[in-house]
Amino acid sequence: MTLAYTPRMAISHHFFDAYSRLPKQTQNKVSNFMMKFTQDPTQTGLNYESIQNARDKNMKSVRVDDKYRAIVLKPDQGDIYLLLWVDNHDNAYAWACRRTCLINQVSGAIQIIDINEVQATTEKLSSPQTTPTVPGRFVKISDEDLMALGVPSILLPAIRQVVSDEDVEAILPHLPPEASDALLMLGAGYELTEVKKQLDKTLPAQPIDTQDFGAALDRDDTLGQFMVLTDDDALQEMLAAPLEKWRVFLHPSQRKLINRNWNGPVRVLGGAGTGKTVVAMHRAKWLAQNRFTEPTDKILFTTFTRNLAEDIQLNLRSICPSEALQRIEVINLDRWVVQFFKQEGMEIKIPYGNELENLWEQAYTVAPMELGLSLNFYQDEWQNVVLKYGCQSLKDYLQARRTGQGKRLSRPQKQQIWEVFEEYRSLLREKGYWEADEAMQKAAQLIHNQGSDLLPYRAVIVDEAQDMSQSAFQLIRAIAGPEHDNDLFIVGDAHQRIYGKTITLSQCQINIVGRSRKLRLNYRTTDEIRQWSAAILRDTSVDDLDGGRDSLTDYRSLLHGENPIIQGFSSQQEEFQAIGDRLAHFQAQNYPLSSICLVFRTHKILDSYQQYLKSQDFKTKVIEADKADKNQQLDHVRLATMHRVKGLQFDYIFLPSLNYNILPLQSVLEKCADESSRNRFIQGEKCLLYVAATRAKKQVFASYFGKASDLIQ
Repeated sequence: MTLAYTPRMAISHHFFDAYSRLPKQTQNKVSNFMMKFTQDPTQTGLNYESIQNARDKNMKSVRVDDKYRAIVLKPDQGDIYLLLWVDNHDNAYAWACRRTCLINQVSGAIQIIDINEVQATTEKLSSPQTTPTVPGRFVKISDEDLMALGVPSILLPAIRQVVSDEDVEAILPHLPPEASDALLMLGAGYELTEVKKQLDKTLPAQPIDTQDFGAALDRDDTLGQFMVLTDDDALQEMLAAPLEKWRVFLHPSQRKLINRNWNGPVRVLGGAGTGKTVVAMHRAKWLAQNRFTEPTDKILFTTFTRNLAEDIQLNLRSICPSEALQRIEVINLDRWVVQFFKQEGMEIKIPYGNELENLWEQAYTVAPMELGLSLNFYQDEWQNVVLKYGCQSLKDYLQARRTGQGKRLSRPQKQQIWEVFEEYRSLLREKGYWEADEAMQKAAQLIHNQGSDLLPYRAVIVDEAQDMSQSAFQLIRAIAGPEHDNDLFIVGDAHQRIYGKTITLSQCQINIVGRSRKLRLNYRTTDEIRQWSAAILRDTSVDDLDGGRDSLTDYRSLLHGENPIIQGFSSQQEEFQAIGDRLAHFQAQNYPLSSICLVFRTHKILDSYQQYLKSQDFKTKVIEADKADKNQQLDHVRLATMHRVKGLQFDYIFLPSLNYNILPLQSVLEKCADESSRNRFIQGEKCLLYVAATRAKKQVFASYFGKASDLIQ
């Protein structure tokens, strides 16, 4: 339904922040006020009041009830109303008195500035104790360029005092979101031209009228901060779930990735918590609503594991209209392959875990003992050479590159080794089994032979790309067909690679030159958690999914909180007791236990903790593989393995039993065939711990008993 009023109205993300913290009864009153307000913001009875001592004379107070007030910006020019804040009377007035709402003279974005905080930061950075004797970090960047990147003019004096990394971090919380990425990149040493290119920063075509809020509402940087209302349904939807701000408020750098035509494949990198999956979901929605809109057009959204696909499907329901949702197919790639072969009249099974281990043990019985090669060597060689390069014959294997495999092999040795691989493949086929990579290679071949036009997909969205194999991306390229506009949108982070597959997109006929972007702001965790987690990977070299290197040096969080707590105990019983006491403390404060997750390296340790917590009358819920945690309102402590917790988030994460023999997992480490495979495994374990820790929004509690893991020293 179209709104009845003719003025334009928008709601700031600050308003929804404030609304979400109100008591439920008051929220209902605010909702009623907003529905009334949107029908006609000029009607009598709204009681607009000027705010004494306000920095911005355009800010007015509007009565919600006897105790609560909303803060509205009503510019003199144009029929524009901006809802900025809601709170009890005194707090609402105090909020308004500290702030101004203005239009950036160069970028043209609407920006809300806390003048008191800006002044305090400027004074701190320019105090005699901190005044630098070296040039400022941004001395070569002009005021106009800084403002074009989103820096408000009022913050320029503070920016000029920035010298160190610590200064950069001090200034970030005071910047509008559209400026944060740019200052991070400049502070990390990027050239101005590269920053503008990466962030798609272009100046408005016309000179900026700093009084024209109507024109400013149409600019991308503004839309990262304001929801422009067009109908009652949109408002009602937002009021029903105000905490899910990501459904409407996207960072400008995210919005520019989503709402545009790309002339080929796109790769988006970003550290944990930077919103990669959110961007991927919004991209799927945008394509379904704006580009591939025919009833027969489908978009494939694929990821590595079934449980992640379940989680994504659940979240897409929150942001997509039903018609668009029906045309977005969310499925993990292994499952898609099985269904594809079924449609082709071929029943296959993809085995995992113990099923594969049993077959390998049988195949190993034909291994030539004189070579002295362990079972683990054959498994490692199979994964990283035979499957990676699609070796179907001894000739293929003899020609395959073994870069990074450690042990050198002669041609006669390779001939003997191939006999084990032939036996293993024969055992697979006897049971109707295909390993995932083999099945993907076969599926890609069939699609190439038949033509991708037979498939309904107009675009493919790939999440958790770092865990996909080369065979997976060759299949994804085949599914998407020959390169075309908006064909592939790939998001990932090799710092979170926990399944050990390094790929180069260009070798899979996926050309991302000129279409590579990176997200740098962590919206989930505090910077304290970010620093502790990133330190785990400090000495680890990480790829960018296309043959280059990636780094966390330009990755920050704007949130701050408590440092992670690391504790050691003499026994597991002591660790049990300490964690039980901490959970009891949360329970006594009526803190929702569903916001707490205990994360473990193995199922065996998880089981021992579940038994202990049950003995202490704590209600627990294990987050199972291949299932989404749908009943999130169930107030039970969550338990999960490090692999399963990927893609989820909680207020508090506990990481128990980080012992030297558990992380890295000693039982696997001892079986590594050589130093190369050992190093790969240890790097994977570091990534696993990094992933687990960065699920926390507020704090991490890490613990061990006996000797601690080297990874947390």
